[in-house]
Amino acid sequence: MAGKIENNRPVDPNAKDVQIQTKLIALIGGVILVASVAVAAVSLYVFDRNQIKATETQLLHSADGAMKVTDDWLVTLKTAASISARRSDVIEATLYEDRDMLKAIVDTYTEDLDYDYMAFVNSDGIVIYGGEDGFKQGENLSSTYVVKKALSGEIAYSFESISDFQSGATYAYPVKNDDNVIGAAVFTYNIGSDDFINLMQVSYDVECTVFAGDIRSKSTLPGVEGTVMDNQTIVNTVLQNGEIFRGENKIKGKDYFSVYFPLKNDSGNVDGMIFIAKSLADIEAIKYITLKIVIPVAAALALILMVLSFRFIHWLMWRIANVTKQLKEMATGEADLTKRVTLRVLDEIGDLVINFNAFCDKLQQIIGETKGSKDELSVSGESMSASTQDTASAITQIIANINSISRQIGTQNQSVHQTAGAVDEISSNIESLNRMIDHQSAGVSQASAAVEEMIGNISSVNNSVEKMASSFTELEQNANMGFKMQNDVNERILQIETQSEMLQDANTAISSIAEQTNLLAMNAAIEAAHAGEAGKGFAVVADEIRKLSETSSAQSKTIGEQLTKIKAQIGEVVAASNESSRSFGVVSQKIQETDQLVMQIKAAMEEQNQGSQQITSALKTMNDSTQEVKAASVEMSNGNKMILEEVQHLQTATLEMKGSMDEMSNGARKINETGAQLSEISNQVQDAINKIGSQIDLFKV
Repeated sequence: MAGKIENNRPVDPNAKDVQIQTKLIALIGGVILVASVAVAAVSLYVFDRNQIKATETQLLHSADGAMKVTDDWLVTLKTAASISARRSDVIEATLYEDRDMLKAIVDTYTEDLDYDYMAFVNSDGIVIYGGEDGFKQGENLSSTYVVKKALSGEIAYSFESISDFQSGATYAYPVKNDDNVIGAAVFTYNIGSDDFINLMQVSYDVECTVFAGDIRSKSTLPGVEGTVMDNQTIVNTVLQNGEIFRGENKIKGKDYFSVYFPLKNDSGNVDGMIFIAKSLADIEAIKYITLKIVIPVAAALALILMVLSFRFIHWLMWRIANVTKQLKEMATGEADLTKRVTLRVLDEIGDLVINFNAFCDKLQQIIGETKGSKDELSVSGESMSASTQDTASAITQIIANINSISRQIGTQNQSVHQTAGAVDEISSNIESLNRMIDHQSAGVSQASAAVEEMIGNISSVNNSVEKMASSFTELEQNANMGFKMQNDVNERILQIETQSEMLQDANTAISSIAEQTNLLAMNAAIEAAHAGEAGKGFAVVADEIRKLSETSSAQSKTIGEQLTKIKAQIGEVVAASNESSRSFGVVSQKIQETDQLVMQIKAAMEEQNQGSQQITSALKTMNDSTQEVKAASVEMSNGNKMILEEVQHLQTATLEMKGSMDEMSNGARKINETGAQLSEISNQVQDAINKIGSQIDLFKV
């Protein structure tokens, strides 16, 4: 055998003694732990990706806002330049280079027009007058792109370095006298000032740097002004190719997610660029804050789920242990069939308890009837044994009488009367033998009937076991159906999760609309400022639109947080649903194991049925032997008649009587042999009855 024998079962010596409860708790605990870590990791990964994507979207919106601001400034400068260049007094003052007249005009412009610096140049590009804080008188601007193009008779704008301004949005308009260009009006906004970069930082919560070519002219970042861009990829993408660059880069040892967009003149050439960025350290700080929240929550949920799983598994194993305890008590000890398992909950284990109790009821009834049949069979066996002993005694006596007759043949003439009496006694003994044989035949028939009744009871037990196996098959089918329905629920939950992601996308679109509305409000405020006193009412409307945008952004943020919580809860439902599916699988496996136990019981009952068939065969053999003895008894009766006839002719047929005595002697030996066989068969039947009785007596009914 593979190992030692324990409780009549072969046990593998290498088998590990680990309880199912321990395995289930370890499995579920591992699954909960892995699921919690996976959910936390995926949540952080998704958060990180979405945060980077949201940052990129914000930076693109900020860059778009900055471009719109520069475009708006260019429109303002164009308006101021075109108005100035076409005024007759400006034309006259430029023609005669009248500095005093231009100064008076500039003084009035300071109050009416929106610009940072301005200048009027002659046809050689020399500044006639540039205001007190503007371009220097006599400064030569002929080498600049905008002035050179304006003096050629075309309107021009650029973002080039001009005079002392490294980054200026400049517009130049030709001053003509009778279609002859006599000079140009030049108006500039200083982009490289604190006003612009502070506007971007306050409005969009981003870092901003203005480049003159590849040199940082003004920045919200400390210690970078005047430095040169050392990232050749950005230089090639923005300054050479005129394209927008977005991605991660390092500035002064710090990581930023940034957007660079070019500043182009009216010919499409790049004069500089603007840098809009968010520090990755800020994004990481948000992620770490989220991590501090997610990890404790995931740990708490995992602990709660593990405690609940432990309680549930402990409860299930306690109920199964009740059935196991009952089976163990039946397999050992007094085999008490009167005990039952208490039904506490109507579920799959409850069905097992119900069917187990029903089986015990049926088995108790069958064993009770079998014990009754055993008692009857035992009485019949004892009666048959007594009859066999009587038969053996009678045969022995017959043999003794035959020997006595043989010794007295020589003196038969002296005791004819005694011989007749002996023959009568033999006849009486033969009749007694016939009665004993009839009694023995009736006992064997009764034993056969009792064994057949026991076989019928065993067949009834087999039918009950087959019904139980069928019930377990149906129970397994129901468990599989429940497993399929649980999978269907999982699919529906995944659909809900997909729909929640669609809501998250819609909320992102609402946030984008709110940002664009805020930008529109800012542009409206700028236009209202341009309109002066007439635009105050429009400024109020713009302020209300800005407040509406801020409210929409706040609501969108709140909705996004709620959607994130809903998504996390859906993830928890998915985990719980998957756990329920695995529990269905475990229940199905336990049903299969119980079904195997039922099949083992069925096999044992079939072995008992075969043993009963063997007993029936032995009783049939005994019955055949009894018939042979009865035939021999009839033969003896016929011989006795012959003896009576010979006694009547005893005087004249001594030789014939001697022959009859020899024939009787042979018949007696044959009867003696048959009696010995009958005694052996009787002992076998008695042993079989005792063996069945010892097994049946183990049960308490």
